[in-house]
Amino acid sequence: MKPHQPNQKRQASGIKRTLVVVGLAFAASIALTVSAVPLYYWLCEIAGIPTPQIAIGQQGEQAPHVAMVSESRIITVRFTANTGAGVPITFHPLSYTIRVPVGQPVLTAYEAQNVSPRPIDGVAVHMLYAMGGPNGVNVADHISLQQCFCFAQQHYPAQAGVRLPLSFTLLPSLPKGIHTITFSYTLFEALENDPRIRQKPILVSQTTVK
Repeated sequence: MKPHQPNQKRQASGIKRTLVVVGLAFAASIALTVSAVPLYYWLCEIAGIPTPQIAIGQQGEQAPHVAMVSESRIITVRFTANTGAGVPITFHPLSYTIRVPVGQPVLTAYEAQNVSPRPIDGVAVHMLYAMGGPNGVNVADHISLQQCFCFAQQHYPAQAGVRLPLSFTLLPSLPKGIHTITFSYTLFEALENDPRIRQKPILVSQTTVK
């Protein structure tokens, strides 16, 4: 049996090397898996992709525009429209009053029609009003605006109309007692280097004035 001892030693040595290689591969796979998490967040950060922030012992935070819908709390939302002096544009909301559950996304729109023979660049500014609840509340802090045409320069072609979308969500942080919120928009003709313009124009649908 002694002549076979060198072969047995070589076999044992080969098994040990195999186990070492397997162990190293397993450890490398674990390290790669662990490092993939920060790599994923790093790539998302570069690409501008939002990632959820989850802490141990806590639930994952929802995106800012996502909220739990509360069917038990319904808010009256009103929409008003005005134009600056001399602006030849008719301007009005599609709906003047709606009832909205807190946390439910809302998609509505305003319509504006340039009734003059010349094209106009305009800018709409808005104010938010709340009725009920505690004094001194900034209701804008409790509304998530996903899409708004406010403070954006918009082109209104001659003898044509545009539809201006508005999308928002009333957040669950809205103070108790508030029962009515008003979105009030005023449309002005844009000036050169207009300080009211704070964002890029939005995409709108165009119609012809009949």
